[in-house]
Amino acid sequence: MNSRERILQRLYASQTPAQNPGQKPGNRSQTTGIQAEHAAGWTQLAQSEWLASFKQNLLDNHAEVIETTTASWATELAQQLTARGVKRLLSGEHEQGQVLLNALAEHQAAAVDASLLTEPLSKEELFTAADAGFSVASAGLAETGSLLVETGPQEPRALSLVPPLNIILLNASAITASFLTLVQAQKLPAQLPTNVLLISGPSKTADIQQTLAYGAHGPKELIVLLLTDA
Repeated sequence: MNSRERILQRLYASQTPAQNPGQKPGNRSQTTGIQAEHAAGWTQLAQSEWLASFKQNLLDNHAEVIETTTASWATELAQQLTARGVKRLLSGEHEQGQVLLNALAEHQAAAVDASLLTEPLSKEELFTAADAGFSVASAGLAETGSLLVETGPQEPRALSLVPPLNIILLNASAITASFLTLVQAQKLPAQLPTNVLLISGPSKTADIQQTLAYGAHGPKELIVLLLTDA
């Protein structure tokens, strides 16, 4: 059994919840039935309902959602970066990152120094020089409003964890009901990456006096570019 099979086995096993200390034996099947019914309810929703739930969950978590198209997203983002005063942007080394760099070069008003992160930056450079990080999500989860980002050499994990502005591109057609349906559909890569990030909003913490604060130890803002024609 390889690593992927072991992970999937644990996920499938987790569908049967552990019995709570105060739970009567006869209630276990009832709990399992409720959970199964909940999962089935999500899978029966239309794609448009998944999309609406996905967007609302992100908005509730203080993220910004921009609906755009494959033809215009890069230009729209270039304008957004200029308006926000972003000076330094880093992107993963992928096709979408190059498309963004080309759009920034053509956008006359943009004064953004953008580059593909082809090799690791020092901590000082990463924490002090980068205003924004651009990543591409491989899936969206409607139930929680989460973006799934597969990290690796072409998609460094630090891009979505360190810069104060986190920008993520997602195809609307890649939205599914939940992480469970994603696994059941076997849409995870055959070779699992070192890290898979589930991002639902900007960084937040309530460690100090139980007061919720955003951006304390990570991105202060999350912009999701949602390609509605892809």
